[in-house]
Amino acid sequence: MRRRSLLRLLSPTSRSLTRLRRSWRSLGLVSLLAAAAATCSGDDRPEVMNKWVDEEVFPGLAAEVEVLIDTQGIPHIYAHTDYDVMYAAGYQAATDRLFQMDLLRRRALGRQAEVLGEEKLSEDTLSRLMDFPRWGREGAARMKAEEPESYRLFVSWVAGVNARIDEIQAGAAPLPYGFGAGELNYAPESWENSDPFVIAKLFMFGNSTSLENEMLATVVERLTPELLEAIELPRPARQAFTVPPEDRPLPSARQPTQARLRAEGAKPAPLIIDPARAEASLRRFTSLMSAFRVQGSNNWAVAGRFTANGRPLICNDPHQPLQSPSLMYALHLNTADQGGTLDVVGFGFAGSPGVQLGHNKKVQWAATTGFADVMDLWSITLSEDETTANVAGTQAPVVVRQETIRVKDQGERSIAIREVPGYGLLVDDYLLEEVLLVDPGKKALFNWTGFRPTSEPSAFVAMMKAGSVSEFEAAVDKMEVGTFNFISADAADISYRVNVLIPDRGDPSARPMPLRVVDGADVGSFWSGAWLPPEKLPRSRAPITGFVATANNDPWGFTGDGDVGNDPWYYGTYYDPGYRGQRIEDELKRLTASGGITPEAMQTLQTDVRSLLAESMIPALKAAFAKIESDDSLAEFRGKPALVALHSLITEEWDGMMRRDSSGALAFHVWVHLLSRGVIADDLGGFLYDTILDASAVYLLKFVDLAVNGGYPNGEQILQGGRDRLLLSALAETEAWLSSNFGSSAAGAYTWGDRHGTDFRNSFGGDLYGGWVPTDGGEDTVNVSSTSFQDSNGQVAGRFDSTDGAIFRITTGFDEDGTPRSWLNFPRGNSGDPESKHWADTLEDWVEGRYLPLAFSREEVEAVRGSSVTIKPEA
Repeated sequence: MRRRSLLRLLSPTSRSLTRLRRSWRSLGLVSLLAAAAATCSGDDRPEVMNKWVDEEVFPGLAAEVEVLIDTQGIPHIYAHTDYDVMYAAGYQAATDRLFQMDLLRRRALGRQAEVLGEEKLSEDTLSRLMDFPRWGREGAARMKAEEPESYRLFVSWVAGVNARIDEIQAGAAPLPYGFGAGELNYAPESWENSDPFVIAKLFMFGNSTSLENEMLATVVERLTPELLEAIELPRPARQAFTVPPEDRPLPSARQPTQARLRAEGAKPAPLIIDPARAEASLRRFTSLMSAFRVQGSNNWAVAGRFTANGRPLICNDPHQPLQSPSLMYALHLNTADQGGTLDVVGFGFAGSPGVQLGHNKKVQWAATTGFADVMDLWSITLSEDETTANVAGTQAPVVVRQETIRVKDQGERSIAIREVPGYGLLVDDYLLEEVLLVDPGKKALFNWTGFRPTSEPSAFVAMMKAGSVSEFEAAVDKMEVGTFNFISADAADISYRVNVLIPDRGDPSARPMPLRVVDGADVGSFWSGAWLPPEKLPRSRAPITGFVATANNDPWGFTGDGDVGNDPWYYGTYYDPGYRGQRIEDELKRLTASGGITPEAMQTLQTDVRSLLAESMIPALKAAFAKIESDDSLAEFRGKPALVALHSLITEEWDGMMRRDSSGALAFHVWVHLLSRGVIADDLGGFLYDTILDASAVYLLKFVDLAVNGGYPNGEQILQGGRDRLLLSALAETEAWLSSNFGSSAAGAYTWGDRHGTDFRNSFGGDLYGGWVPTDGGEDTVNVSSTSFQDSNGQVAGRFDSTDGAIFRITTGFDEDGTPRSWLNFPRGNSGDPESKHWADTLEDWVEGRYLPLAFSREEVEAVRGSSVTIKPEA
């Protein structure tokens, strides 16, 4: 039986325990407990300033700190100084989430395999390859030099984390689940002050990565070049773009260039590789990159002239891997009541100090991933002895960095990572077998703008303190690598702003843009050191439109014609297909036309599950079905009552909503995926189709939508066998699958929720596994719920598990005095302790789309107080 915390033995509404700073290594347990008892005696020190002597050492609390935990498990932390509140936040986060934080820290440092074994070796290799530890440490040094006061906030937070670890190591607090004997059986380590910066670098990599898309596109080009002649990778399914029309550049009048440039350029050598070997390599690669995928996030804001109370409304539902416990942690930091600068509530990534998404007393902000292209790959040559690389017309030195990774029960593994300073690194075979990417005798060079000490942590500190939309925009301008679409609002205004270092690649019509591996023989393809200027970054206050919305879609419309080479500048390629963006835009146009928009209307839109993909595909199915009796080539589909009934269910009876109680939703999902297999699997080849389906099902569905509905000039090339036959064959396969699995294909015999749901997984498993629950949504709906359609054998999966979705949903308006007022839901609970009452207490509200108020004022917090802790300074 696990030991109970001393805190649990105290009153649940008034508990007090000193957070001891000295390590258990220098004090015995008796001394620790004696010190705790002494300092719990009520010493109210008058000092309200932290007396820093060493920038790397937290000097101790200036005054006592209150932690009020509300009925949703959210800690509201009240302190006299900003450093005290950060210390307490670190302590409380470690109390609630230490095991999760430890594994996250190990992932960023490339040390998971030490405790989780060889299955994590590839992830550790990626972290070492990208050198997250180095760049995190250098980022910490940069903040310390440029913003020492902000750096102290991070030092304070780490000190709070370590205080909890010291208690655990001393036996004064229980060892959290996961560390114990019979679990992973290891002790938590103390954190370094640079660790949050290393974790931030890991997150920024995930936020800014286009690596998987560029590598997979290269493999497609090398294995099936004819497919890329039939489809246009960048073209969206819907012409919905994030920058409002009044701030968008005029559409280009130039002709498409990229297909021509590719045709004129050097052709890759024919790729000869054993299919089984290629499949194994691709599966390893996509599995490695799965944690970094962003399947869908939404945010928007509406100007006050359209709302019921005359003040803006702003919404956010960022979509991340849905794990157990959640990647994000809800908290409230308040020092403003005692003269400090912080009063901010919202969510931060577990293992990161502060609030990254939320609101303070004046501003609410929201974010989605923007998919600006800040990563490139080149095919280059090395010298004969491989000590230099031919890059940008010069011979640059190749530097070898040795890394050693410890693997549980297997000793150490050494890897040699080759860098070309100033130009990136050689990926060798660490991610994907290089033969799939470049010709024999060539090497793949990778560069990322994140290979530098960057300022994202400083930006988030400034966001927490912003007093207006204008001040928030200034905070966004500190961003350098994170490709976030930030939307913000105060009581008077709304804003959309992006700031990121994007290489200025010059005239897009001059050479192939970096959708895939670039030919390094083109000296001009290498980065010059110039960045896109602010006027070429997405920014708007929507003075005419009156609303802004982003859903991972193209900001400018540069991909709208399927070509990224005939635009004023190059920004990126791999955006969401636009189904969600279109649905949100359509609804906001409808709502603003009527006016009087309420928070409830925004919440309805956040949980919307109407499928625009169905709106595109159902007319095509109806048209094909209508030809059965008159077209003898379709005679095999005649006289089948079950097929008639299924067609009627999908095209007439179903309302187009991906609700878990719907029969039509399941039937449509199976039909459109079987159609996808019939249309494009033969062009890609089985294993490549499976790989891309696993990486991004919505991309394959986009290809099918555009091909079937005439969106590609050469789309007929992939409709072998005829459009109508493909549509009807998929319907017949669906009828057979439903009958086989449910005994009937008739409506009522099954529902979407019978086979579709969210699976809350954990790297370790055990009691941390969060279970499976039926949920609404699909790949293309605003309430996104992407799934795996096939199992590892290429068969229709027994269950369509979603492991990505809204990590929280928040809707915010503003009171008359300008204070934000929010309503939210989030899965599964705010605690990482399976024994806590806050382990899974918010799940039902999230599944059902019920919103609860987010307490902010002290009066509101007291009204929902569940328990409290007082943290006292040392005597």
